[in-house]
Amino acid sequence: MQLKIETIKKKATVYFPEGSEMSGNFFVSAVSAFREGGELITELLAKDRNYIPFESDSGEIALLRKENMMMVYIEEDSVDNFLPGYKQVAVVIHLLNGRELSGKVSFALPETHARLSDFLNSRDAFFRLEMEGKNYLVQNRFVKLITAKG
Repeated sequence: MQLKIETIKKKATVYFPEGSEMSGNFFVSAVSAFREGGELITELLAKDRNYIPFESDSGEIALLRKENMMMVYIEEDSVDNFLPGYKQVAVVIHLLNGRELSGKVSFALPETHARLSDFLNSRDAFFRLEMEGKNYLVQNRFVKLITAKG
């Protein structure tokens, strides 16, 4: 007997380092292991998996290699960067492919470790960036450098 875990589709666009992109849906668990409600794409990408199932807008199912995802635009998650207690830092992110991303990184850490560098060093692969009211997940391994936005 095979157990089937109930999943729901979450709309996203995945950006790859050579400039291509793929729009479609991730399959996330209907129940999050960390909070009430369904699993977030952030939680899915934090799992120890090399390949993530993804359904393209044309309906084709592909296995995307997680380490090759440079950035993910999360189309259905609401912007939640104004949570009480969260510190918000305006940044410019310079990617290895020459692209620059300008936006805000929000995080909550203990006051003794409340620097942007503390937050980024505590992340495994992806961190959330808000650009023009939209949420993106940026993979650390494609970041060349980050500067404060003046």
